[in-house]
Amino acid sequence: MVENVFLLKAYAGMDSALFEVLPESTNGVVIEALGAGNLPPATLPGIRSLIERDIPIVLVSRCFNGVAEDVYDYEGGGVQLKKMGVIFCQGLNGQKARIKLIVGLSNGKTGSELAHYVDNAIS
Repeated sequence: MVENVFLLKAYAGMDSALFEVLPESTNGVVIEALGAGNLPPATLPGIRSLIERDIPIVLVSRCFNGVAEDVYDYEGGGVQLKKMGVIFCQGLNGQKARIKLIVGLSNGKTGSELAHYVDNAIS
């Protein structure tokens, strides 16, 4: 089973500090994002750094009935995050999305195959 898959909760005023202290052995990150799947602009350097290291980042909404979607097109908005390569997961909370990411990674899924497995969208 793949280890070092982390779960972080986004908050107003968040920057890249938490992303920067993740260990080199990080295999994946799930972020409970604000609203419909948005992050403060100051988190973007940390997100980019993880993506450049080929670490999958999965985004869920931290709202009780929220859904992470690429709707808002501003710095830190879902449209930009999707273009960067962040995986959106619908209908799962952070804990469940983390387990799903671990299962996918443990079964050798990467890239678009991993994204499709984790996104949880009803097709």
